[in-house]
This record gives sequence, structure tokens and C-alpha cells, in this order.
Amino acid sequence: MKQISVPPGALKFRLVMTVTLVIVFMLVFFNYTNRISVTIEKTSIQQTKNIINSTLMVVFAGYAVKGELERLNELNGANPFEYLEKYSLLPPTYRGDMGVDQSGDDSKPGWYYDGAKGV
Repeated sequence: MKQISVPPGALKFRLVMTVTLVIVFMLVFFNYTNRISVTIEKTSIQQTKNIINSTLMVVFAGYAVKGELERLNELNGANPFEYLEKYSLLPPTYRGDMGVDQSGDDSKPGWYYDGAKGV
């Protein structure tokens, strides 16, 4: 009985093609996950900004209803996270009020309020 022989170099070709395909699929996967994580981070930041703005609108409306619009100047440079804490809407990544002594520790991700700069 005769056997069909494998052409010379066919095994090397198959191995090279398999490794190449695996590498290409891995690159596509990691590129996709990187883009998704950037999109998720941007969405999270925007959502927290929207929550802060909504909370400040509630505070403004409260002042307007009470006829205390002159108190709006207190909001300029104030820590908005105090109001978020009052309404139990603090983001889980809030690190607190970062004073002058802690401002050098910006390596940790998360939200914080810089009291020295008012931002």
C-alpha cells in the first residue's frame, strides 16, 4: 500500500502559519481590549461629572427655593464632594480632600479635591 508523502517543508510552513495566526489574533484582541478600557474610563469620568453637576443643580435649586441666592458665592471653589456625600453619591474612587502636604501623590487614580487650588 502506498502512502501519500508530505511535501518537504510542509510541517515548518504549517507551524509558521499557526504561530503567525495566533500572534495576529492576540494583537487584535489586546488592541480591542485596550480601546474598550479607554472607552469605559471616559464614560466613567463623564458619568461622575454629570453626577457632580446634577448635585450642584440640586443645591442651587435648594438655595433658590429658600430665597438664599446670595449663598451661591459659597459654592465658588468649594468642595463639591461634600454635597455628594450629603446625598450619598460619592464615587467609589474618591480619595478625599488633598491638602498641600499630599498634592505630590498624584500617582493613584481617583477623584480628589485640592483645597489649596479650589479644584
